[in-house]
Amino acid sequence: MRLVCAAVVFLATVRGAYAGDDASGPTPYSVDLSRPFTTYSMTQKDKLWGDSLLTKLKYKGSVVHFVRTSLLLKVGDAIVEGAVYQAVEKPEFFYVVNSDAILKLNTKWAYNPGVGGFSMHAPKSRRFIVCLNLDGGVPFLSSSPVKRGVVTWNGHDDWNRFDWPQRVD
Repeated sequence: MRLVCAAVVFLATVRGAYAGDDASGPTPYSVDLSRPFTTYSMTQKDKLWGDSLLTKLKYKGSVVHFVRTSLLLKVGDAIVEGAVYQAVEKPEFFYVVNSDAILKLNTKWAYNPGVGGFSMHAPKSRRFIVCLNLDGGVPFLSSSPVKRGVVTWNGHDDWNRFDWPQRVD
């Protein structure tokens, strides 16, 4: 009888396990990348802010600027505005603040950029983000393929590099 109980417990815990790393979590997210959207246009003042940041950090590596889009993010049954950003220098990249996710068009999965030298910095306006060392991460194995269309993944509500945006219904 103990063997049967042990087997049941083992199978219940192994059922959701994956080989390798997985950033997936309990919260469903989705964004429709096929919808028309607008993006924030960085000003000269914004560019100077970014340059000043790089000087202060003595950073010499690659830099990618993400600008806020009008794309709506679905988090569970709620809609969030202002959470999806697009890279200026690499327009095939999108960053989703809620769940800390990178969506790169024409890839198998959305992914979490992790740490490993990666960092993001934004002014108080939060209209743009300066990204340093954008290079890979841990996939959300729950993700649908990233394409022009609806992209879905399950992430973590508490994985946010910034304190915004809030859900709006």
